[in-house]
Amino acid sequence: MTQYALRIDGERCVGCHACEIACKQENQIPPGNPSWIQVFQVGPDQVGDKLITNYVPTVCRHCRKPQCMEACPVEAITKREDGIVQINADLCIGCKACIEACPFKAPQYNAEKNLVGICTLCVHRVEKGLKPSCAMHCQARAIYFGDPVELDKLLGKEHTANRFKST
Repeated sequence: MTQYALRIDGERCVGCHACEIACKQENQIPPGNPSWIQVFQVGPDQVGDKLITNYVPTVCRHCRKPQCMEACPVEAITKREDGIVQINADLCIGCKACIEACPFKAPQYNAEKNLVGICTLCVHRVEKGLKPSCAMHCQARAIYFGDPVELDKLLGKEHTANRFKST
């Protein structure tokens, strides 16, 4: 079975936030929080006589052994055979245990609905053979989608914003 993941080339990201907008539109998430993918600005930092600003998109890593899933007291979080981690909104009680357990703080709390949501890798698109919306709309082509092992080989650790190993 194919495994899926996103990897982000931190050197290519220009901080345009197109991935955030595409995600919100595709998944009908209202403006503001929550955001299933977020772009953070790092810097500017003085390097010699230049100011350097970097951007770090953060998103669920769909870990091999998701700590969020282990922490959920009502088993609302599951992992599909293809590696996609999902939260069942009908079971979620909004306790936020998954947010605390996730080393990347990827799950996002929606106070209006008292639910937690997470990047689904646009599973509805993936099942049709399409890329997730964030990867499709990234103007800098910094977001890659596919098999995590192949993506890690392609990008190498030194070029990814997601430098942390999926747990």
